[in-house]
Formats: sequence, structure tokens, C-alpha cells
Amino acid sequence: MKMKKKLASVLTVIMLACSLPWQAQAAAPIVSNKPHKAPVATPPAISEAQPVRAVPEPAAVKADTAAKPAAEVKASKQAKPEKKQKKAAAKKSKKTKEKQSKVQVQQSNWRLKVAQQKLQVLGFSDERPSGRMTEATGSALKSFQKQHKLKAYGELNDATYQKLTWEAFAKEGIPKVKGKEIVSRAAKYKGVPYVFGGTTPKGFDCSGYVQHVFKDCKAKLPRLADEQALQGIFVTQKQLRPGDLVFFTTYAAGASHVGIYAGDGQFWSASSSKGVMLSSLKDDYWKQRYYGARRVLITNGEVYK
Repeated sequence: MKMKKKLASVLTVIMLACSLPWQAQAAAPIVSNKPHKAPVATPPAISEAQPVRAVPEPAAVKADTAAKPAAEVKASKQAKPEKKQKKAAAKKSKKTKEKQSKVQVQQSNWRLKVAQQKLQVLGFSDERPSGRMTEATGSALKSFQKQHKLKAYGELNDATYQKLTWEAFAKEGIPKVKGKEIVSRAAKYKGVPYVFGGTTPKGFDCSGYVQHVFKDCKAKLPRLADEQALQGIFVTQKQLRPGDLVFFTTYAAGASHVGIYAGDGQFWSASSSKGVMLSSLKDDYWKQRYYGARRVLITNGEVYK
């Protein structure tokens, strides 16, 4: 009996030992020589609470591509103000150059030469008139401007030129004689015939007549019309007062005919057709030939624009 039990135990052990390799082989995975596909990962569910995260590489590419246009737009926005600033600076520079050029041209001509003459008359300068702006002229202009309460820039602007002209005229012009006196004397020679070169009541030419009228009033004028046109100060038709001189271009260029303004748009002159007569500035003949006017009587007052 004991032998049978031992034999049975041995057989049981042997059987158990033999069965272990088969169990291990059954548990091992089956390996195949054929290629197989990798298992596909199932994406997680999309929800509003957990948004999908961008994959690193595409996100980097997207950020790079988005950054470039943004930088270009920013650079473009910065470039526009710079471009506008450059354009504005160029425009300002151009205007400055034009202004400087204009001032230079204005101060390098006859007008400056006249101003230099007036500065001499008024005792602000002893420089010889040249028509060119110099340090001495600038200094003289500045002194004159200060004295007459003008903007003291030392430049010849319109206000300075106008004031210079008047102050010099007030010193050199015809004093005390009034326009009404001149007009009254001019009317007394009505009908005197025209004589070329005439300077007496027997016969006048235009400038001889004007010179004689002023002489009657103890006022001195040059003999010829173009010389008389250089006297006094310029006035417009709207600024005319009785006793001012009016000039016309007739037989020769420039001031070749002169008359005495009588008021109300009329003037006295020695015409070649009818002798001394009263005419209107509005007549077609005179209107088309009007050249300009000058104030030679200080009593007629300063000219303002």
C-alpha cells in the first residue's frame, strides 16, 4: 500500500513538471514573420471644457507664418509716419528755400536801392545805394524799424518800404500847399491851346502845364512827365486826392502824359486835341492808357494800404 501511494505521488510530480512548459507556451504571445499595422490611437472626445491642443510642429509653423506678416504690417505702419514726416520735412524745406529765394530776389533789386536812398535821406545810413542787401543796410533798416515801432527784422518788407517812402517824402515833398489850391489854379487855364514844348499861358504841353500850375502855388516840379512820375509816392486810383498827379501812356512808352487830379474821377490836363480841359478817368481813351498816380503834396496825407 505504501509503495502504491509513493508511486502515485511521483507520477503526480512528473505530470506537473511536464505540464509547466505547455502552460508557459500557451501564455506567450503568438509571433508572426508577417508585418503588421501599428494600432491606431483613438482621439479623445472634443469638448468645450477641454479644447483640442495644437500639435507642437504645426503650431510652431503657424506661429512663425503669423509672426512674419504681423512684423511686416508693424514695419509698414511705422514706415508710413516716417514717410509722411520726410515728405512734410521736404515740403517745409522747399517752402523755406522759396521764401529765402523770394526775399533774396526782393532785396536785390531797384526797390532795395530806393530804400537805401531813403535811409540816406533820413540819416540812417551813409552807404552808397547798390540794390544789394549788406550788413550795413540790414542794420540801418533795423534801426529805422525800431524807431517807427515796426517789426525789427532788418529786412525790407512791404510795411517798412511804405513807411520809409513816406518818411523820406515827408522830408523832401512839397509842404503846406493844399490840393484845393492846385486844382483851383489848374481850372484858371481852361481852354489854353496845346503847344508842344509850351510852358506859358500862351500855350502848354501836358508837363509844361502841370509844372506851371504848381509854380503858381510856389511848388517846384521837374519839367518832363517821366521826371514828374518819379516824384512823391505811388497811390492807387482809390487813394487819389485832389492835387495828386495822374499819368498816362500816349505817344511814347511809360509816363508820356500827365494831369492833375481834380476829384470825382476827373483830372485837368493839356490835351493835344483841345488844349487844357477837364477829363474823366472813366473815358475809354484815358482808361485804356492809364499808367499810374503819384502824391507830391505832403498835405494830402500818408498812404495806407
